[in-house]
Order: sequence, then structure tokens, then C-alpha cells
Amino acid sequence: MAKGKGAKKRSGKSASKAGKISKPGIRRLARRAGVKRIAAPVYDEVRAVLGDFVKGVMQDTVLVIECAKRKTVSAADVLYALKKAGKTLYAVA
Repeated sequence: MAKGKGAKKRSGKSASKAGKISKPGIRRLARRAGVKRIAAPVYDEVRAVLGDFVKGVMQDTVLVIECAKRKTVSAADVLYALKKAGKTLYAVA
């Protein structure tokens, strides 16, 4: 058996979960909102709604940076996109 420094073998699970919000992540968000119990079908619905929300915010953010003729997204750009969507966020330093 060779003792080389070859790359570690990785499972293919993470590739299929790219962009997917995990069940524990949804549970943490729900707990922060004061939810005690979550029914099983809720997880897929929450994933769909959050996906649409993030997609809309990112589209608005791209419009902001294209208008400013930049290619780099800053936190201020995302905050401006959220403000445009009516979801003003104040708690960011």
C-alpha cells in the first residue's frame, strides 16, 4: 500500500445538496421565530419560499451592481436590494 499524499475520497452527498436548505437550518429559523413543532410537509414548502425570496433579492442585487457598473457585490448592495423589496434591515454593522 502506497503512502502518498493523494486526495481524500469524498462522498457525493454534498454535491447533490448544493443550494438546499437543510432540515436543521429550517428548524433553527423556526425556533428563532417561536415555533415549537414543525410538520413534515412544511420543510419542502419553506425551502421553496426561501429559494424564491433569495432569488428575488439576488436579482435586485445584480440590478444594483449593474447600474453602478461594478462586478463585485458588497453588503451595502444586498441591503439596498432588501430595502427596495420593502424588507429594510437595520442590524448590520
